[in-house]
Amino acid sequence: MQNTNENLRLEFSERLQKEFTRAGLPISSPTEIARQFSELYPENKIAAQTVRKWLLADAIPTQAKLMSLAEWLEVSAEWLRFGTGKRRAAKASSKSAESEVGVVVVGKNQAAIVPVVELLAKLSPKNIRMVESIVRCILTSQENGS
Repeated sequence: MQNTNENLRLEFSERLQKEFTRAGLPISSPTEIARQFSELYPENKIAAQTVRKWLLADAIPTQAKLMSLAEWLEVSAEWLRFGTGKRRAAKASSKSAESEVGVVVVGKNQAAIVPVVELLAKLSPKNIRMVESIVRCILTSQENGS
């Protein structure tokens, strides 16, 4: 049984490494991966040591962290964890929702904001979070008078 668990961890680690690489994440820097993950999923923060354990096949994430990882990497949680099922997460409902998205913006910058919001509505959840992080950095800088 121990050999089976070791194999499951090793196979998970291999899939995770490939997906991190595909996503442009530095597998040589668990600290950076942990930082980005924890920023995007503050309810499931992780430490660099946790990422290191996943990459070295010493551990498998909890269900909550696995779900967040799968969303972040845009793969199905089943495939990431077990290597079964479809690799890509189903997006059928989000495709139909995109065509029905309506935006109402009220304010002094309305004309400038509406086209930006319409573009944001077309982004993947991962990219929306990235844009949100950038906007938060800019706002912090603006508030500090930089």
